[in-house]
Amino acid sequence: MSKFIHHGEDKKTYVKNMFNDISRRYDLFNTISSFGVDRYWRFSLVRKFNLNQSDYLLDIATGTGDVVFSMYKKFKNRLVGLDIADKMIDLAKLKQVKKGLKDQDISFIQGDGEDLGFSDNSFHGLTISFGFRNLGNYDKGLSEFYRVLKPGGKIAILEFSKPKVGWFIPLFRFYFNRIVPLLGAMLSRKDAFLYLPESVDYFLSREDLSGKMKAIGFKKVEYSDYTFGIATIYTGIKS
Repeated sequence: MSKFIHHGEDKKTYVKNMFNDISRRYDLFNTISSFGVDRYWRFSLVRKFNLNQSDYLLDIATGTGDVVFSMYKKFKNRLVGLDIADKMIDLAKLKQVKKGLKDQDISFIQGDGEDLGFSDNSFHGLTISFGFRNLGNYDKGLSEFYRVLKPGGKIAILEFSKPKVGWFIPLFRFYFNRIVPLLGAMLSRKDAFLYLPESVDYFLSREDLSGKMKAIGFKKVEYSDYTFGIATIYTGIKS
């Protein structure tokens, strides 16, 4: 039986409050709980793109800005990082200052991925890492992503998946459902990391998410699994 709400406005409110509460320990938890592999997943996401300096990319659910900073390091392009949790944005801006990166190249704003305040056809690329699963309405989010992308623009979604490798599945389930919440309780609030494995259980299959992307209008939709299928990157092009 579900302990959490997995759709709608109540889910978004919970997610916003939760990420605000855990914001200061968010990076530390990611590193410890994934044994640093989360950096490899984000690096793999960046490698899906080939951007020019003049290209404009939107990173949704940016958190503390790691994808934005990785993109900028590789392409020196213009970027916007957006997150529903204002305290995450505050930390991303603090990182930006510490890195000495200019405001005219990178901006971080608080906002809703299902109601983007940008004009149609604004961005050459769009990314969302471990945040699509937290949207209240997947179809609404995808529609907004499609709308703000320029024709020919690329989307990449990095998200948790259920692993496919037989021997690894019980090990992953034990770790994800038992150990991760304990780590969360030590570092922050336990319910946030009880929500995490449950949200993956209730998330779309690879085929279902790919199908939704195609239904919205994305072409050349593909996905690639990483680390025994724990994480998956979905890509598509706006026609």
